[in-house]
Amino acid sequence: MYGIKIMKNLKPDYNKSLIYTRLGYNKKSAELSTEAFKETERLIELTKKTLDITAAYRMMNIVEIKPPEVILEDGTVLKGQKLSKLLENCNTALLMLATGGKKVMELITRLQDEGRLSEAVVVDAAASEITDSALDMVMAHVAQIIRPRGQALTKMRFSPGYGDFDITQQRDFYRLLDAQSFGITINDACLLLPEKSVFAIAGIRNYF
Repeated sequence: MYGIKIMKNLKPDYNKSLIYTRLGYNKKSAELSTEAFKETERLIELTKKTLDITAAYRMMNIVEIKPPEVILEDGTVLKGQKLSKLLENCNTALLMLATGGKKVMELITRLQDEGRLSEAVVVDAAASEITDSALDMVMAHVAQIIRPRGQALTKMRFSPGYGDFDITQQRDFYRLLDAQSFGITINDACLLLPEKSVFAIAGIRNYF
């Protein structure tokens, strides 16, 4: 069993076009006015400055995969047919979290309270995309560590709530990653607070 590793003050690279996609903007069917484009860009920059992204990860041995169940070394059972397929031939699971911190949610709430709803929507979309991109940083970091061992990560990662990987399994991630220590709470519906927080899992396999 590996300990939890922490990565603080992250400034992840991200695909800005995915923020526009989250906003429902389609280049083929509509064009933003120059004014609207500049305002959206301003809000994305504001979001970047407001986010305080922390990520953490741990690697855990996979004891057995009996689809749809994946059994980890501490006895935790994760369930999902697609998850089982993702982790096929993997001997280790990489569990990750990323959180954007409280300030960005305070910004979104303030904009909403002031009736600036369109601005709040942009900040919300940008915060979600940029925070999620922090997981790319985690995976790139871990990939460098395991490469000399003759190991590689799965290209994809899954989060609870994807397909048949039930969102209630957020509780397992919350416990295994000690998410409380990062200022994250989980409610009865298994949603995370601050809202710009995310869990994910990827697999590690030997490539020779």
